[in-house]
Amino acid sequence: MTTLHIDIWILLFFAFSFQAFTLGILFFLKQKGDKVANKLFGIFLFLFSYNLLYNCAYWATNKGLYHPHLLYTNLIPWVLYGPLLYLYIRRVLYQKKMLLRDSLHAIPLLLIFIKYGDFFILSATEKLQKAIKIMASEDITPCKIYKDYIIIIVMLLMCFYVGLIYKQYHTYKKETSSAQIRLWIMYLLGSYTAYLLIFSLYYLLESFQLMSLAGDYIIGYCIVVIIGIVSYFSFMQPDIFSGKKIIPYIKYQKNGMLTSFALEMKQQLEDLMEIEKVYLDHTLTLDKLADLLNLSKHHTSQIINEYFQSNFFEFVSNYRIKEAITLMLDTSNTMNINEIIDATGFNNRSSFYTAFKKKTGMSPTSYQKKSFEQF
Repeated sequence: MTTLHIDIWILLFFAFSFQAFTLGILFFLKQKGDKVANKLFGIFLFLFSYNLLYNCAYWATNKGLYHPHLLYTNLIPWVLYGPLLYLYIRRVLYQKKMLLRDSLHAIPLLLIFIKYGDFFILSATEKLQKAIKIMASEDITPCKIYKDYIIIIVMLLMCFYVGLIYKQYHTYKKETSSAQIRLWIMYLLGSYTAYLLIFSLYYLLESFQLMSLAGDYIIGYCIVVIIGIVSYFSFMQPDIFSGKKIIPYIKYQKNGMLTSFALEMKQQLEDLMEIEKVYLDHTLTLDKLADLLNLSKHHTSQIINEYFQSNFFEFVSNYRIKEAITLMLDTSNTMNINEIIDATGFNNRSSFYTAFKKKTGMSPTSYQKKSFEQF
């Protein structure tokens, strides 16, 4: 009979496995943003959840005699991490549609089922007997149950996709000056690369008997870090998964890349106000302005505060008052004051007079009279 051993680390990994599974469901069912990207990332999280659950089952037993139906199934997430992450990041960066040729990324998974399909359909007893017979031992450990060449193929496959992802990310940065969700991609890709390095290092050291099997906890730590990063962005900056651009909470002046991105957003905001004159819309709100910039409401407000030393209402009001003054001083203009109020985006006479006096220090009539006297 197999003895179970459960410690605080196994409980922690199990908790993160449940968290990843929950996040995966939320992403898979998420309606906002790019639904295809959300589903790809949801599946990616499901696999990490299963990977941790698989490891917990192994760690909780003394000799690796966990449930026979789990045997060889860990190969499935290993060969799918790379393709899923590649397709997800490509979709996020370039909004490319899934094509028929993208099904080629499923070849590694197909090969797994070709090689182990007959094993997967066996009963639990038959699977256990076959595994023990192969090993000639009841010590069914990851490095023994998988042939060396299989681990090498998995590592090469992971390396191939990491290289592919870095290449497309580098191309994206060269082709556009936009900093759209770069921080998210950098953290996600960086943490997955760290997972790959530690995964490879563990199996290489273990194959030379330089690391005990207990050392594979470090692989679990990497998965926990990835889940933690996803959780942070999900709860602290959810707009990133809705296709919106983000600006981290770090002040722009402290980072050159962040400064350039903030300045880019500032310029886009000025273009919206001065060229497209969106302030003439009576129904303009901070949410609408944020959507036009493809930014979150919080970061749109932050741009206005940082670069225009104003809040949203004062910012828009200043543009409307400037437009009203232009109309009032245009001698060819035949509009009366009520028509000017309506044409410049104000909703009522009272708010116009209050904003005008705050901006100029006098009423519209006095301002107009004084201006014409100067001429």
